[in-house]
Amino acid sequence: MSAEANLYSALTARAALTALVSTRIFPDVIPEGCALPAIVYQRASTSPVTTIGNVTVAEDVHFVITAWAETRTAADAVAVEIGQALAAAENPAGDRSTGFDQECGLYAATVDVDWWHLP
Repeated sequence: MSAEANLYSALTARAALTALVSTRIFPDVIPEGCALPAIVYQRASTSPVTTIGNVTVAEDVHFVITAWAETRTAADAVAVEIGQALAAAENPAGDRSTGFDQECGLYAATVDVDWWHLP
């Protein structure tokens, strides 16, 4: 299974999160016209963990997961549940930030995580 598939499984396994976003959890971009709140996740980087014999035994995958909503309160509520889903998957969240996209008038709450993946 890919790191993205594992992340998606962890996010969809949290009932409190899917109660907020249903199945609106997407890689890279939210489809146009999608209902909100919704989540988009992106692989920001991948650092292989290799042995002295140059065998890759794991990957440290850095994901950026963003909740988009019409209000800051709604985006924050989704971000809290993203953090809980990550903790339950034993990959606790790192940095968390908020933002506002003036062009589309939407609020964002972003959670970063280093996801340990066994290839």
